[in-house]
Amino acid sequence: MYRQFVIVLIMAFSLINNGCFRSQPDAVEVDFSIASEGEENSETNADSKATLRVAIATVISPRESFSYYKDLFEFLSQQLNRKIEFKQSMTYQEVNDMLSKNLVDMAFICSGAYVVGSDHLELLVVPVVNGLPYYRGYIITNEANNIFQFEDFKGKSFTYSDPLCFTGKLYIDSRLMDMETTADEFFGEVKFSMSHDVSIQMVSRNMVDGASVNGLIFDYMSEYHPDHVGRIRIIEKSGYNGIPPIVNSLLMPRDLREEIQAFFLNMHETSTGKEILDKLLIDRFILGNDSLYHGLREAKNIYEPV
Repeated sequence: MYRQFVIVLIMAFSLINNGCFRSQPDAVEVDFSIASEGEENSETNADSKATLRVAIATVISPRESFSYYKDLFEFLSQQLNRKIEFKQSMTYQEVNDMLSKNLVDMAFICSGAYVVGSDHLELLVVPVVNGLPYYRGYIITNEANNIFQFEDFKGKSFTYSDPLCFTGKLYIDSRLMDMETTADEFFGEVKFSMSHDVSIQMVSRNMVDGASVNGLIFDYMSEYHPDHVGRIRIIEKSGYNGIPPIVNSLLMPRDLREEIQAFFLNMHETSTGKEILDKLLIDRFILGNDSLYHGLREAKNIYEPV
């Protein structure tokens, strides 16, 4: 019998439940190890198993991340017969740092974080959504606001997600540069939500006038939490860019990397894997190529010169 997952460290507080703004999410660690039926000393046996350390950047808040990834990691743990240490970090940069120092084996990160840290990590696989390994950013506002185009945000409050996020910051900075202005000059106030679902809820509750969010997360929220997006107007979408990838530490053993790649590449061919992917609104995973992110790399060089 598969042992139930155990939350080792519970979030100290939740933005969504408390309706307040915070700058950083708390870490969550989950034990997805497997114990065979009849094992009398299952804790000792589980602890002796090899552990796969997985980091999640704050694309979505800790509570939503746990719900989002739970079934995937349970299946991964089962197939690899390994414990999974699921770590949600505070920022994309912290996840990149953990990968570069081999403090985690693999991570789910955003495209902008991959572009910044590509010298210190390796593409493992990328998801395909709606037949494409690409995604878009959505600029959103509350329907109650008299805002119908990006220029209407002049003097208004706006929410970024993470400093390294393309859809949550770089895309907006590029729009502002095209207008020969900056965030400080254009917006009345700028906040960092540190996750896209939090940005979405802040706009839905009219806590801020607008935000730029990951379209994949917005579509996921539309499917599973329609009440969170029901009062939101999408006023602009970015062009298509390389989708947020799964990456690994450069020090991950090659045989382990091949085993994990095989798991993801074959998920859609199993009934359990297909069911999990359907819930995540993912078609399948494929081997990624760095060329997917050339456009983002060029944009970063243009809008964030060293």
